[in-house]
Order: sequence, then structure tokens, then C-alpha cells
Amino acid sequence: MRWPAWAPLALAAAAATAATGGPESGLGAAAAGPGRAGAAASTLAGRRHRLVVPPPVLAQSLTVDESEYRIRPSKAAVGAGTVTIRVYNRGEDDHDLVVIAGGAAIAHVALKSGTSAVLTPVLPPGPVRLICSLQAGTPQSHELLGMHAELRAG
Repeated sequence: MRWPAWAPLALAAAAATAATGGPESGLGAAAAGPGRAGAAASTLAGRRHRLVVPPPVLAQSLTVDESEYRIRPSKAAVGAGTVTIRVYNRGEDDHDLVVIAGGAAIAHVALKSGTSAVLTPVLPPGPVRLICSLQAGTPQSHELLGMHAELRAG
């Protein structure tokens, strides 16, 4: 097989590109001159690329607004561990907030209309359910009428 006449030029260009760190390195032809190839290689040798992106840092606090038959948490996800929950009853009726995690109620507070409270439960990783438990077990249950929300701890 005969090589085309331009093949030696293509091989020389590929070798020069490899010696300067390649076209992606941003070093370009300026680094290809005599004495520069070693500098380019040492600059690239110190670079480290992150192979694993760290998980985002989740907030350790949130606010929860309650009104007639709605619970609105300010965040869909919080960090596991001790979390500060500021609860506001913006409705005309009395309400409460029950924090359920791991199948058990881990925090509770009752709120008169127009009042607020602060809870600091320790949340395990996983789903967390927020409900108003007033009139539970009846057709007028606040939870059944829409006073529930879910967020994720983790």
C-alpha cells in the first residue's frame, strides 16, 4: 500500500498537537515553539479533574405556611439531622402541625389562628410527611381535606 504524499505532514501535525496538550488545552501554537513543550506538559500535569461531583448542601431550615386545608413548605428537600421548622398559621381556624418520619410522629405543635411556632425535630434520611391532625378519623379531618405535604430529608 502506498501512502499519499501528504501523510508525513499529517503525522507531524498530530505529533505537534500532542506535544502541546492538544487543541482543547488552550495552549495553541504558541506553546509549540522550542523550549515550550516541556512547560506545556508541566502545566497540564498539575491539573486535576473532578471525577465525582459532590452532592448539593441541603438547607437545615424551612418555613411552613398553614391555612384552610393547605400546608405549604418553603422547600421540597432539607438535610437530614436537626432541622428548624418555622410554622405559621395564616388561616382563620386553629390548626396543628405533625411531622411524620419513618412511620412515626416525631414533632407536633398546635397553633391558634395568626400565631407561629418553631420546631426542631431530628429528621432521618427519607420521606417526611407534614399533616394537620385536627379532627382526624372524621369526614372533616383536616388531613383528608388537603392539609398534608411531603418533603425529603437527606
